[in-house]
Amino acid sequence: MKRLTGLVVLAVLLGFGTGTVSFGADPKPAQTVKGDLLKIEGEFYVVKDAAGKEVRLHVNKETKLEGAPKAGDKIEAQVTAEGHANSIKAAK
Repeated sequence: MKRLTGLVVLAVLLGFGTGTVSFGADPKPAQTVKGDLLKIEGEFYVVKDAAGKEVRLHVNKETKLEGAPKAGDKIEAQVTAEGHANSIKAAK
């Protein structure tokens, strides 16, 4: 009986181990957003892209900023599917 219980515990632990591995991968790669920085509202940058669409980007201390972007600048940002900017730099 103890051996069977041990095998069940081992199977459960292995099952949890494989489950956490599958959750660790990010299935959605970052996207590039290029456009004019219209305004900065707290932790959000509002960018007008080439199609004329306004895109709201979340920016925080983890966002890598090249320089100090300000309204009116042309920028390029690497953005997650959730809208968080991983990095922002001047557009070429």
